[in-house]
Amino acid sequence: MSPNAGDARVIAFAAVLVVAAGYTFAFRPVESRIGDQLAANATLAERTVADRAVLGMRPALEREQARVQARLRGVDVAADPTRAVATFLRDAAVAAAVHRTRFATIAANAQPGAPGDAALPLDVTLEGSYVDVLATMRALSRGRIPAAVEIASLARKSVDGGDATLSATLRVALEPQTKDDDRVRTRPH
Repeated sequence: MSPNAGDARVIAFAAVLVVAAGYTFAFRPVESRIGDQLAANATLAERTVADRAVLGMRPALEREQARVQARLRGVDVAADPTRAVATFLRDAAVAAAVHRTRFATIAANAQPGAPGDAALPLDVTLEGSYVDVLATMRALSRGRIPAAVEIASLARKSVDGGDATLSATLRVALEPQTKDDDRVRTRPH
């Protein structure tokens, strides 16, 4: 063998080692990152397809929302007092929770109103601090069902004066409304 042939083999072997080392140390770690990126791209493509499907449902959801809001606005106290009372009570429960008050009693008022008056009267006893009772009264009068709220009596809950809790008896009149009534709100304030 000639000395040049041995050198050529060593050079070829060294080239193979350089290629193998390059694959092992340079390409192999990048290969896993490329696979991870391909998986992330596939996940992103699936999310995009799902998001487009949801966006396609948007007009139908907006129509349904408008229908439900129209139904809520169309509560007529005179025609369907049970729905009006139920809506008022839900709003009252939210107002009481927000303003840290408690309803001790809620009862239908049996006293007849003025002739031709379609209002639905309720007697309500509310307990809490003075400020919270006033805030709850304001929320009740601004609810989805228009209501006239007035204080019939206001007294301390405990006679000894150690407790600052007040007991307020309210007269609430749920007012009749029409579908075109601008006093109707979609959510309590």
